Amino acid sequence: MKKTIKVSGMHCSSCEMLIKDVLEEADGVKKADASEKAGSVTVEFDEKKISEDAIKKLIRDSGYKA
Repeated sequence: MKKTIKVSGMHCSSCEMLIKDVLEEADGVKKADASEKAGSVTVEFDEKKISEDAIKKLIRDSGYKA
């Protein structure tokens, strides 16, 4: 499944990389692309292994709003 999630609190490319790295380390996430300009992250994931709510929690736990 591919889903775009709104994220607020990103201010630079380091923010994008942090979110990308955190999500891609999670079991079930195949790919993550964060965009500070768009204020969102697009995530490809296996919904049998990880839920959208769990992905949002990872983003929030990293200090951003999802």
